[in-house]
Amino acid sequence: MALGATLLIFVTILVGALLLTEVAAAGGSRALVGTHVTLALAASALVLIAALAASTSMEAAAAAALVVAGSVGVLTWRRSVAHPQARSVSRPLLVIHGAAAALSLALITLAAAHA
Repeated sequence: MALGATLLIFVTILVGALLLTEVAAAGGSRALVGTHVTLALAASALVLIAALAASTSMEAAAAAALVVAGSVGVLTWRRSVAHPQARSVSRPLLVIHGAAAALSLALITLAAAHA
């Protein structure tokens, strides 16, 4: 399951990179976007390490890091809704990004619970 989470993380990163260019062009909150990207990259590294190490504690740490990164991502999205320029951000890409991240969280959590 951790391997599946790792593969989904790569989808999340790819779509997130596409969204990042749109958010930057729309004038989104740079501090929040930067925090989300930093936390998400750290969480992604933990997911990869957890998949390679097959460690329950690493899987739990990866899940916690994904929750934190996701929370900041949702906060970023909620704050950007108020800006008219941010409404140009592709909603389908945003849905794919969030769904892949949520599925990654579910898989890494299941991996930690089943070990």
